[in-house]
Amino acid sequence: MSIKINLGAWSSVFAVPSKIVDEGLKYSDGVKLKVLLYVLRNSDKELDDKDISKGTGVNVTDIPEALDYWVSLGVLSKVNDEYTFPESTNAEIYNKNNSLKENTDVLISDNNSLVENTPIEKEEKIEQKQRFTVTRPQKPDYVFTSQRLAVDEELALLVNEAQSTFGKTLSNSDISTLLMLKDTCGLPLDVILMLIQYCISIGKGNMRTVEKIGIGWADDGIYTLEAADNKIRQIKQTSKNFAVVSSVFGISNVGTPTKKQLEYGDKWVGEWKFSPEMLREAYERCVDTKGMMNLKYIDGILKRWHANGIRNTNDLITFEKLSSKQGDKKKPSSSIDYSKLNKLSIPDV
Repeated sequence: MSIKINLGAWSSVFAVPSKIVDEGLKYSDGVKLKVLLYVLRNSDKELDDKDISKGTGVNVTDIPEALDYWVSLGVLSKVNDEYTFPESTNAEIYNKNNSLKENTDVLISDNNSLVENTPIEKEEKIEQKQRFTVTRPQKPDYVFTSQRLAVDEELALLVNEAQSTFGKTLSNSDISTLLMLKDTCGLPLDVILMLIQYCISIGKGNMRTVEKIGIGWADDGIYTLEAADNKIRQIKQTSKNFAVVSSVFGISNVGTPTKKQLEYGDKWVGEWKFSPEMLREAYERCVDTKGMMNLKYIDGILKRWHANGIRNTNDLITFEKLSSKQGDKKKPSSSIDYSKLNKLSIPDV
């Protein structure tokens, strides 16, 4: 008796890493998926944009953007404009014998029969809100954005509110940014609207700034109005602290302060509570010693004062007088008491 099982489409299969479904499916459009599936299906071949376009019907100019999206998720890697599979992805797709990896749900045996696979070991997954970690997420394209805008009432509401706040009609690119912040970054509508209002309040009411700060908020886990309000308060206080430093040191109008400069301002003014008078004293001592302003040297001076409880000029004068007296006591005496020396009995020779 002979048995033949017709597997149909299952007689020729290829693996798709679970990461594509878990992380990339929700935020990708048909173009991105078509490109990736074609690349996975032909992973043993060397492809170029024309090959992918011919096999998928996707315009050649749209292929780099689609591939870059999967690079941002870690499914593909890009080196010198060449796309490859990272080692982790390769391990998910094929083993050394170019067969499907053992932990897939279904395997095809050598005689084309279905074999149910039982994973050897599965780690327990702890559900938690994942922080956004993609450095530069890819914005959805025009077609996908238009489709979502037509069916997503929440997105439509966000666009209307944003247009009202900006006082202008948003471009397709602007709407794509809002969709990215909403879906990919996971920021709630009220947080995005607060972000827009904040950007306008600091004179940077453009979508480029909204996008940059929004990605930073998502990476910092700013997902509530309370967290957003605290973040804005923190930013404003940091700006005020550095404004005190820049005014005292005469470094105003030098462009956007660096992260390190802002950290110094927060520490000297916000944490250590030094007055402009004390900051100026530290500044002048630095210039007298180094011949120029050196923030690291100034930080050393203020750190010493803070450690010794010095808060004002009176404290500083008292401290330095005391230090001077203690220094004098430690110096060895160079004077000789000749009166005592004469009293010594010197034997005759």
